Amino acid sequence: MENIISLTKEFLWNTLNKSMNIDDIEKKYRYEHSLRVSHIGKQISKVEGADTFIVEIGCLLHDVGKFQTEVNRDHGRVSAKVAKVFLETLNLSNKQIDDICYAIAVHVDGEAGYSYEETLESKIVTDSDNIDRFGAYRIYQSLDWDNIKQLKIEETYEKISNRIKSLEKLVEGYDLETVEGTRLFKDNIKFQIQFYNRYLLELENTLIELNH
Repeated sequence: MENIISLTKEFLWNTLNKSMNIDDIEKKYRYEHSLRVSHIGKQISKVEGADTFIVEIGCLLHDVGKFQTEVNRDHGRVSAKVAKVFLETLNLSNKQIDDICYAIAVHVDGEAGYSYEETLESKIVTDSDNIDRFGAYRIYQSLDWDNIKQLKIEETYEKISNRIKSLEKLVEGYDLETVEGTRLFKDNIKFQIQFYNRYLLELENTLIELNH
């Protein structure tokens, strides 16, 4: 199994690296994101009693076709097709391949594009992706996307305040597919809220001194 994991990581990197019109920073992020999602998936699988191998491969390849479609909502289904061609070269059963591909196909919007019985492993792949998307790295990404360095302090304060409100809603009323996934997800959300609240306090202190 370890050899299959190594081959899968190599296939993921090579496929992402061949993507056109995508800079190296985005390719690097997508690869490292997939590794983190895989790590999270293994953690959840052990607690939930899922097939860790299916989850690990599914997590590694969940975004392998990300840059082969211009419609983001479709990238799970596209990734499943890309993954299947690779998986069929390995010594896996048809059931293993089907379970992995289904988990990849549905991770974006819950739709595989074909009929298949929902699996615990597919839920975990979806949960793991969502958990990483709200990790510490996303804080850095969000601040960069908002071009915080170029904003006035008052504008930054408003953006961060609104973000905290959105995060608080996720803590109060949004659960993932699995119990352990939900726990890890809400831990990440609470960490982000704590970070942004501390950031707000520093902005408040800056404004006090500016207006003193």
